[in-house]
Amino acid sequence: MPKPTRSASLPKTAKTAGKAVAKAGKAASRAAASASRGSRPRAAHLGPERRRPMILDAAFEVFLERGYEGASMEAIARRAGVSKPVVYSSFPGKEALFGELLRREEERILEAIAGALPERLETGEIEPLIADALTAFLQAVVDSPAAFQVIFLGAGGTDAAINRRVQRGREKQIETIGALAQAWLASQGVGDAEAQGRLLGYVVVGLGESAARALLAEPDVWTPRQLGDQMAHLVMRGRGGIGVPA
Repeated sequence: MPKPTRSASLPKTAKTAGKAVAKAGKAASRAAASASRGSRPRAAHLGPERRRPMILDAAFEVFLERGYEGASMEAIARRAGVSKPVVYSSFPGKEALFGELLRREEERILEAIAGALPERLETGEIEPLIADALTAFLQAVVDSPAAFQVIFLGAGGTDAAINRRVQRGREKQIETIGALAQAWLASQGVGDAEAQGRLLGYVVVGLGESAARALLAEPDVWTPRQLGDQMAHLVMRGRGGIGVPA
């Protein structure tokens, strides 16, 4: 009896079936992966205003490490974990970003100084007020030494616009101290109290920055209170030079 012959179409049919099974398996895998992705919560979209603090914090670190000239928007974007266009959607450029950092830190320091001073100056001794203002400034520096490094120790480098911005922040401090000094000098009968008060503002702010450098260089030697008192005493020892009786 002749042996039954296998249909020539069987291998082809089996091959086609195998491909169909494999294709179905891939489709099932893609469907499962898609379902898995769909079940994960999507990251909340943050608009420019909500991203700005995050980008500022990242920029702060980059400016501290590289200085103003060495920092780039790309490096800031990487540090913040966002794309460079996202950074540009919040700040038009590096100068604007650094300027906003300056404003934020200036506000913090000015608020600390203002909190240590009375709204109106009585006709008493001004030395304790100068000491309180200097101590508040120095405490703000101790609380955020990196901010002092970035802003007050010349992180702006040779960039003229940034240097002008730093100078404007210093002017605000001089005006705050100078206005109080002017009122006190006038109460003491000092001639040209406005000019002398502004000069005293320059002196106090300059001493404060020098004291801050000393405090950061040798933190175990002084406290903000000790340096504030000593600097205020130095100012008042020279008060004869502005016409105030010793």
